[in-house]
Amino acid sequence: MSQGTALLAGLTGRIGQVLSRVEEIGVAAESAARAARAGCRELRRADFTALRPLAADLLREQAGLVAGAGVVLAPDVAADAPRCIEWWWADAAARISRLRVDTDPSSAECYDYTTTEWYREPERTGRAAVAGPYVDFICTREYTFTLAVPVHDAGRFLGVAGADILAGQIERLMLPGLAGLGRVAVLVSGRGRVIASNSASIRPGTVLRGPHRPPGLVPVAGLGGLLPWTLLSAS
Repeated sequence: MSQGTALLAGLTGRIGQVLSRVEEIGVAAESAARAARAGCRELRRADFTALRPLAADLLREQAGLVAGAGVVLAPDVAADAPRCIEWWWADAAARISRLRVDTDPSSAECYDYTTTEWYREPERTGRAAVAGPYVDFICTREYTFTLAVPVHDAGRFLGVAGADILAGQIERLMLPGLAGLGRVAVLVSGRGRVIASNSASIRPGTVLRGPHRPPGLVPVAGLGGLLPWTLLSAS
């Protein structure tokens, strides 16, 4: 196994730990929906507020890497909340709080999460997805990846369970390994945006794609599937 491949394998393992916890939150949300259906009652926000301990466990276990976690419901899934975000976040002191977001469609400040990539992609494909990096103005206010899995009940799309992963922490995890490669190396997203770099001249957030890729940088390792990220290195 090459150094680059080994480096990405370690990152995959860390993201996989987060995915496992997000899937647990999704399973719990589906269980809540089944219980409501079995009881012949409507789903309500409180059914999903009960998922807080699972989100809190994830935030504690992956402190620093994961900044937020929870569920985001499709419109009209909860009878008492036509648009519903049950999401919790951890501040720098590891204090866990519920995220407060304006989801009233009649409000000028409404956050329409149904248009986001992290919501639409799991809805469209029925599979887990990672969106980003993007500046998360709602929760972290930092460059962020959102990992999301679809939640279903009886064939109906209920929304997504997810977690916000700080891009800066991914960079910190990767930098020692990138530095150890002994040559210029950068990790880029599927859209060519730099996630981590060992070169001061190639900053995170820069897009390296097509004519914007510096000459001499070639793919040396890649992550397929859920994480379509590529390690580029000087040839």
